[in-house]
Amino acid sequence: MTARNKKIAWWGIGVVVAVLVLLYFFYPPVHKLGNKLLGRSEKEYPKPDSLKVDEFEYGAPQDLKGEIIDVPRDSLLDSLMLADTTSLFIDGPDPAPIPGFGDNDQLPPMPSDQDMPIKIAPVKPEEMPASLEDIEHYASSNATVNAKLTACRNDYKKLHDLYSEYVIQPTSEYKEIGSKLKKELLDALSQLMKVAQGANDSNCEEETAALRREVNKMKF
Repeated sequence: MTARNKKIAWWGIGVVVAVLVLLYFFYPPVHKLGNKLLGRSEKEYPKPDSLKVDEFEYGAPQDLKGEIIDVPRDSLLDSLMLADTTSLFIDGPDPAPIPGFGDNDQLPPMPSDQDMPIKIAPVKPEEMPASLEDIEHYASSNATVNAKLTACRNDYKKLHDLYSEYVIQPTSEYKEIGSKLKKELLDALSQLMKVAQGANDSNCEEETAALRREVNKMKF
């Protein structure tokens, strides 16, 4: 036998083996025949629509008899069901149109903050700025420094009072005024810090820094 004939023979054997394997897996008669030849036994389970198999995995099924419970009807439920299917006729005038909800009427205006009957105060921020009395004060011997420091204290007190109102009732008016006062006070504190550094007043510098930290906590 030549090499070409051997190659053809091996190809033929491979094709036959492949066909037999496919028939074994996908064709039930060949699968059963193969199991018999191999000595394998597979248990056959009953199908729901088959009565030919007498053997079940957990034993033969038994006839179950259910108990019939006689429940009295609910007269109230029957009345409700009857009411849903019965059209009711009520004597009286025809319903009149409601102002503000008709096709040709204008809708009522949207309620504003002042129209709301119940106002719920928002939760105050966790880190509230300290009041002016809680900040340590220092008296400066320099008259110019002392005058600017007093003015910044007064402005801080006004801004702190405004912020306390703003966190309870955050209106746009409070926000606009507070943002403006905050910017002006920060500018004044920057000028005060330069004056205190020029006068070599460390106590004023510390108080000015403390005021700046508290002002930056105010979020308008």
